[in-house]
Amino acid sequence: MMTDHPHNATAAARLLHSGQQIGARVVVSFDLRTQALVQAGLAAGTFLYIWAALLIAAGQSTDAAGNDGAPSENGFITNLLLPFFALTSLTLASRERLRATLPSRFPSLWILVGIACWVPFLIALFATIFGASVGWWVFPLIALCAAAPPLALAMSSALKARASSIHPMPDGPREALSGWVIAVTLAMGMLFGLAAATSTFPWGRTAGFILLGILLTYFLFQKARWGIIHVGAEWGSAQWVGFASSFGLLVLVTVVLACTPLGSPLGEVVGIVGGVAVAAPLVFSAFRGSVIRERPEEFWDAPTV
Repeated sequence: MMTDHPHNATAAARLLHSGQQIGARVVVSFDLRTQALVQAGLAAGTFLYIWAALLIAAGQSTDAAGNDGAPSENGFITNLLLPFFALTSLTLASRERLRATLPSRFPSLWILVGIACWVPFLIALFATIFGASVGWWVFPLIALCAAAPPLALAMSSALKARASSIHPMPDGPREALSGWVIAVTLAMGMLFGLAAATSTFPWGRTAGFILLGILLTYFLFQKARWGIIHVGAEWGSAQWVGFASSFGLLVLVTVVLACTPLGSPLGEVVGIVGGVAVAAPLVFSAFRGSVIRERPEEFWDAPTV
C-alpha cells in the first residue's frame, strides 16, 4: 500500500497557496479594470451634467423677465438629475460587487476633496440663477473641477490594473438578461424618454418631478431582486453603451429644449422626437443580452489582497 510522502504534501500545499494567490491577483486585476471604467463613466457624466446645468441656468437668466414663453430652468435641471442620479446609483451598485476597491490611506480626505470640487458649481449655479454674469468659458472649467476626483480615481485604478500584468479574461458567450433586469432597463429608457418628451409642455416641470420621484423611490429597494445592485451586476457592455448614449442624448435634448419657447409647435416636435431618440438606446440594449468576462469559480473564493 502506497503512502503519501511528507514532501509531496508540502508541495501540494504550496501549489494550492500559489493558486489562491494567482486567483486573488486575477480578481483584483479584473475589479480594478472594471472600477477604472466605472469611475471614468462617472467623471464623464458629472462633466456633462454640470456643464449642461450651468448653460441652461445662464441661458434662462438672460431671458427677459416678462417673457411668458420662456421655460423654467428648474424643470430642465430636474430632467438632468434623472440620468445623473441613475449613473451615481449604478456606480455605487457596481462598487458593491467588486472584491478590490481602490485603496486610500486617507479616505476622509478624498471625501472632503470631492465635496470641495463641487463648491464652484454651486456658487456659479446660484450666481447665474440670481442674474449674475458668468462667462461661458468658465463653465467647462467648473465641470472639469467637479469631475476631477472620479477621473483621478479612474486613472489610478487603470495604472494599478496595468501594473498587475494580468491580461483581461476573454469574453464569454452572450447571455440574455434576467426578466427583472430587462424590465428595469426598459423602464429606465422609457423614463428618460418621457422626461425629454414632456419637458417642453407647460406641465413638463411637474412631470419631471414625478419621474424623479419614481426613480428615487426605486433606488430605495436597491437590494431587491429587481434592485439597482442586481441590474448593475448583470449589465454588460451593450447596456452600459446604451445607458451612456441615452444619457448624452437626454442632456443634448434638454439643452436644445431649454432654448425653445415653451409650448411652441417646434418645441413639442423636438421634445417628442428627442424623447424617442433618448429612449431607443437603452430599450434596444435590454434585448441584446450581456457578454461577461467569466472568472473561474475558485477565483471568487480567493482571498482579497
